[in-house]
Amino acid sequence: MKGPTILIIDDEPDICRLLQLSLVRHGYNVKYVHELGAGLQYLQKQQPDLLFLDIHLPDGSGLEALPIIKQRCPTLSVITISAYDNAMEKQTALQAGAAFFLAKPFSVKHVDELIDHMKSA
Repeated sequence: MKGPTILIIDDEPDICRLLQLSLVRHGYNVKYVHELGAGLQYLQKQQPDLLFLDIHLPDGSGLEALPIIKQRCPTLSVITISAYDNAMEKQTALQAGAAFFLAKPFSVKHVDELIDHMKSA
């Protein structure tokens, strides 16, 4: 049975695996890529149900790509993730269309709560 799909764009393999473990338990199919360019290519071909987008990637800024992503996929819910938990970055992400801002490091419990919240909204 195919469930909803989540795309993770993050350059840290451990973060991708942690998110994948948590999200698969919620019934999601999870795809991840480690570069912004690969994520944008994926989004040109298909739209996931949810996107986890790292803000600081080796080949570009997720924060700068967010308005482009939202223009291409206006109904896509995006959760931005960053190792830098500062108010200015969070505000910029939310203003650009992110549904949530998730600061690293985060726990599986925190991701579970976030997914439960999004499902009930």
